[in-house]
Amino acid sequence: MILTSGTISYLGSNIALFALSSVAFIGALKILKSWNFDSTTNLQYSNEKQSFLISTIINFLLIVKIILSFYLLYLIDSLVPFIKAAMCGVGVINATHFGWELLTLKIVLLILFGLWIGTDKTDMKASNYPYLKFKFKFFILIYILMIVELILDLNTVVGLDTQKVVSCCSITFSNTNQVGSLFSLSPQSVGLVLAIVFSLYLISGIFALFKEKATIFFGAISIILIYVGLLALIYTFSPYVYELPTHTCPFCLIQKEYHYIGYFFYISLIFGCFFGIKSGFSYLFLNTRNKKDILISIILISIFLLLGLYYVLGYFLKNGVWL
Repeated sequence: MILTSGTISYLGSNIALFALSSVAFIGALKILKSWNFDSTTNLQYSNEKQSFLISTIINFLLIVKIILSFYLLYLIDSLVPFIKAAMCGVGVINATHFGWELLTLKIVLLILFGLWIGTDKTDMKASNYPYLKFKFKFFILIYILMIVELILDLNTVVGLDTQKVVSCCSITFSNTNQVGSLFSLSPQSVGLVLAIVFSLYLISGIFALFKEKATIFFGAISIILIYVGLLALIYTFSPYVYELPTHTCPFCLIQKEYHYIGYFFYISLIFGCFFGIKSGFSYLFLNTRNKKDILISIILISIFLLLGLYYVLGYFLKNGVWL
């Protein structure tokens, strides 16, 4: 266990936010049990006032949680000096029991947080709160995942083994490019898969601007694009950022030596895919379609690809060879 101002503030903030979310969870359950918009009773009047308060609380805590999720990347990087043989954040994650599972859950929750905030915004625009029950049921799902998240947060920070000799990033993400335990891909193959998925994504996005039903496929392909984009960032783009074919790491990208370019990669990819998912989610569950979400998604994902191509083509033009 490592106690620093960063770890204490991170855990303290998450525990405080979880306590606040528990208050919202209890309030949401009470409202769900007795909500009837057509009723003119004092109870319904109280429910409407309480629903606004609960929604405000949830919006606040989810926005702070989004900020904390990105702060976690900085925190992990700051703990590198405390771990034996760790050269970047990968070593810190490898010194935990469920670090990689926590990061995966953080990405899932980031998407869910944004979807809930979007749902609440749509619901509040209407005078009869048509999606109130849906958004509070949706929050119950988020709350359950937040319980798991808090357990993993505590396990990750408290269970951090400072005496463990960990593998460096180039070993963890070795150039065998094994994707999970299923199959292996070369950097070129990962890039090709990204090109295929992006082509499907772009085509479906263009169709979604004119055909409402295409929005569902656009949202679905955006989910796939997160995974493929992360693989491409690690195995295809990052070696060109480092200018070293054996260096494949998702954490070194956020270090000062590389001008913190990783933050731009991650923000453009995750938020780009989020707006794509949001467009499909809104059409499927809220019967609404916002073309602006589709356009923002395409712009952000294009920025992600252009950043990657900038390093790939820049290296080739400079050295005349591919890595």
